[in-house]
Amino acid sequence: MTEDVADRAISGHRSQDGAKLSQPAYCVVGGNRSMLVGYASAAAGDKHNEDCFGVVMSDEIPEAGERGSALAIADGGSAAGRGRIAAELTVRTLLNDFYSTPAHWAIERAIDCVLSSVNDWLYVQNGRDPDLDGVVTTLSMLLFRDCEYHIAHVGDSRIYRRRHDLLERLTVDHTWPRRDMRHVLRRAVGLDNHLVIDMAAGETEPGDIFLIASDGVWEVLGNSVIDRLLASEKSPDMIARELVDQSLQNQRPYMGRNDATALVARIDDIRS
Repeated sequence: MTEDVADRAISGHRSQDGAKLSQPAYCVVGGNRSMLVGYASAAAGDKHNEDCFGVVMSDEIPEAGERGSALAIADGGSAAGRGRIAAELTVRTLLNDFYSTPAHWAIERAIDCVLSSVNDWLYVQNGRDPDLDGVVTTLSMLLFRDCEYHIAHVGDSRIYRRRHDLLERLTVDHTWPRRDMRHVLRRAVGLDNHLVIDMAAGETEPGDIFLIASDGVWEVLGNSVIDRLLASEKSPDMIARELVDQSLQNQRPYMGRNDATALVARIDDIRS
């Protein structure tokens, strides 16, 4: 498996290396709700960025108008520094194939089917190709449709929501509960032959701000900095950029190597 395996075009897809990259992204998600999205991603130091993100807005492809707007982050890892292969393959396949699943399928079924297929393929490739050194990836996804949000999550990237001045983490880290193993994933795409994905759903409210962040953001900055930035009057674009910039600045003195990626989505009432 090579880097070329993950290089798949996605109609209407925005990513850090895609031709459609622009700031910010706006769409109407239904139920008198609109969404404004900002995003930023950068490698730590001079290493290759092993994070990957993708955004599909509801007005960009016909299927998204029916199924909803999707935001996803994957943070790849391997002993050989080739985790980007797993991260990009997972995000690109998910945001391509989710919209191709049968329209009558439940959202959770569609996501599980696509991610399980990616997991199976990566797991087999890891067993066949020792040069990969076990490439795996986290995956955290938000899907917005009408007045609802849906979460799919595995690994230790995180999803937060700020509502009514309260910052809440909506996901659980799938790492081992020991201090010396707090960075070791116990669940990830490509790690095992059976993938267990956390799913959740809820209703959005005008004023909600959602954040999907790789550990290079949330672990380096902490909740107080994240809360302060999400509470600011700045646009989602500026918030995402500041989260990533501050993470890299904080890591610079000790030569940190943790890539930083942030997706910020603000829900508004189109009637106001």
